[in-house]
Amino acid sequence: MRLRRVGAVVAVGVLLTVAGCTQLLLEEETAFVAAEANVTDAAEVGFTHNTSEWQNVSRSAEAAEQEREVTVSNWETAYLNRSADGTPGAAFVVVSSPQVRLAGQELNPVADWSQRDLLTEFSDQFDQFGNLSNVEERETRQMTMVGKEADVRVFNATVRDDGETDDVVVSVAKVEHEGDYVVAIGVRGLNGAELGTTDGTTESLVRRVEH
Repeated sequence: MRLRRVGAVVAVGVLLTVAGCTQLLLEEETAFVAAEANVTDAAEVGFTHNTSEWQNVSRSAEAAEQEREVTVSNWETAYLNRSADGTPGAAFVVVSSPQVRLAGQELNPVADWSQRDLLTEFSDQFDQFGNLSNVEERETRQMTMVGKEADVRVFNATVRDDGETDDVVVSVAKVEHEGDYVVAIGVRGLNGAELGTTDGTTESLVRRVEH
């Protein structure tokens, strides 16, 4: 579902043919904004909403031999599963990032990032729980997210916080949907929480992603 698309492409440009040459005319700044992605009824599988925010990233990009400043607005929202004492035992983050195509080029690096790359790039979403390290891929699963089949890579890892180390399991999925890249990352086993009962929960959360 398309929840938000504000200025999806601001003055992307006009193609003109002049004396047999094609030129791309761009405004000084081009902005791409993702639609929001969230989890529907997360409470039904024991997760509560924690944070939602926009992350704006600006970079210089070259298209048709012209360099312009491109601003990308990513939407990030996080959910937590807490134990009876309020300690987070699992976290689930959804990120939507816009496709950035100028003169036939895809300029958003998310397009080419593997699931391991995505985990590295968006690991700051889990910094509150400690340092994620020792990431080792263990399997790939097929799940449906926003109506599309997704390869979900599952990793073993550790989280270290204040001298304490926990073994965790991380699941990462990515699909293209309605002009955006939608990424879901789930971490379970935080603060020593049991690992054996949440495979189904992770799959349920992935299936509940709405965009």
